[in-house]
Amino acid sequence: MSETTETVAVEACLAGGRYLRNAFATGDTDATYLAYDVKSSADTESERRMLAVLEESVPEHRIDAEESGTHAGDDDRRWIVDPLDGTNNFEAGLPTFATAATYLVDDEPEVAVSYAPVPDDLYVAVRGDGMRYKGRPVNTAETAASDDGPPASAATVMSVIGHDVKRDPETAAVSERINRDIETRCKRRLESWSPALHWGLLARGRIDGAVSYRPDAEEQRLGELFVREAGLETASGAEWFVAARTDSLREELLAVVETAGVE
Repeated sequence: MSETTETVAVEACLAGGRYLRNAFATGDTDATYLAYDVKSSADTESERRMLAVLEESVPEHRIDAEESGTHAGDDDRRWIVDPLDGTNNFEAGLPTFATAATYLVDDEPEVAVSYAPVPDDLYVAVRGDGMRYKGRPVNTAETAASDDGPPASAATVMSVIGHDVKRDPETAAVSERINRDIETRCKRRLESWSPALHWGLLARGRIDGAVSYRPDAEEQRLGELFVREAGLETASGAEWFVAARTDSLREELLAVVETAGVE
């Protein structure tokens, strides 16, 4: 993947993220609270800045933006843009939110970038070229599957669900079974409301595993590239994805999705 495309992804995330940092500090946003989500003017303002970078640099590419939808272009070269991953956190005054951009060729993630503006954390993954945090390669020896990580009983595992999961009683029940089983097997379940940020922490080995159930593409495709380029063990099905620092934890998380009856 060309350095130019990677640079464009970084510039887009920084453009949105710098706006978010200032808006978070001033609180100068408008929000509408819904039963399962929150809509903020920060989403649209961040997206506007991110799209300006992409449309100037790669005008021929298709862009799937969370707020404004699809911007027509070459379907074989497309971007997934999340201008504010963690809107609920942002509006609640919690500094756990990020911008995210993923570039795909023939539907395969090639470049994924997320930027958490409050801690100033920049994550970049390039297919076949590894994972970097603040410009430094992630030490895959620390995050790759081995027997050196914590056992499941001492592990912190994040859970990720898509926006529509809680709206349907059947999928909500499956999600609840997954959550309870993680809590039974592991020390802590981290319910992620900003996966683009937490995938980076997992890639760095700061948390130990993840279980995604019917996740949203804007964070999931990014997360899959992050953890694979960092050398973690993964497994997936039609509706789920598992990643872990160790083989033993991955097996425990596979048992979680199997017990929950996920396809």
